[in-house]
Amino acid sequence: MYRRLLITGSQLWTETTMIRDALAQVWHPDTIMMSGACPRGADTLCESCWTHSGGRVDRYPAQWYQGGRFRLGAVRCLAFVLDNSPGASHTVDLARRAGIWTTVYRANTTSVTVPVAGTVDVWSDLAAAGL
Repeated sequence: MYRRLLITGSQLWTETTMIRDALAQVWHPDTIMMSGACPRGADTLCESCWTHSGGRVDRYPAQWYQGGRFRLGAVRCLAFVLDNSPGASHTVDLARRAGIWTTVYRANTTSVTVPVAGTVDVWSDLAAAGL
């Protein structure tokens, strides 16, 4: 069974260091990244970082959410939201309502806010919880 990581983010996101660091915290060679396949911004940057490390990316252009639920079994979501962009913010809300563990990285045109990083091994915690 493969683990699935949903990524979402603003089309105008350009902060590659934050993306690289966030993905490094959840990296596992068996994890499949689920991307909305936007040709610019956070989706493209996440895909590039993930594949550079040898990871697999499945692309679902606006089709991974149907009928009121995430249909592809994501257990974790990383969101990169610039200036409270409505698309990424909406996906964050949907992921949280679906019970997906979601971490939001926020930025605006003048500053970047990073969530407090812990020393949690994401996949070990999920495996221990039976997810």
